[in-house]
Amino acid sequence: MRDEDKFPTVRFHKCRACGHVYTGSLSGDNTCPSCHMPYVRDEPAASRITRQDVGGHVLFTVRGSLHKIQELEDLRSQIDAALLADVLSIAFVFEASSFLNSSTINLLVKTMQTLSVHGRPTFIITNEAEVLESLQMMDLDRVMRILPGLEQYKAALV
Repeated sequence: MRDEDKFPTVRFHKCRACGHVYTGSLSGDNTCPSCHMPYVRDEPAASRITRQDVGGHVLFTVRGSLHKIQELEDLRSQIDAALLADVLSIAFVFEASSFLNSSTINLLVKTMQTLSVHGRPTFIITNEAEVLESLQMMDLDRVMRILPGLEQYKAALV
């Protein structure tokens, strides 16, 4: 059970159909007052973060932006497990991400620093304008290999 379910508070919801923002009901009736569509929770973190291991190279796919602490902790634990396995490279694919918050950027930088000590690369794979802008604002595009797609990533590994 999640903490927010144990300790209910007023929650704000954004309707996926019409975009209206409204407060959720503690009674459980969470339908949009504008279009009467029922509220649907976001996907759990486990389904938003996937990991693929191919020949010592690890590819993390992140769908959407990581807003919740549990999502970041899930990604951090998966990265730590990959680093313990002495990987050749780590790549992060960002899909449908609206931005990278400071905690996500910090996690990327720490991963890059750990791998660079051993002369191993960290890749960012995205064509999301907001993600690219976040990386450029922090000048991370100068120290990380940022690629627009998986084809370029596969070519970089050869």
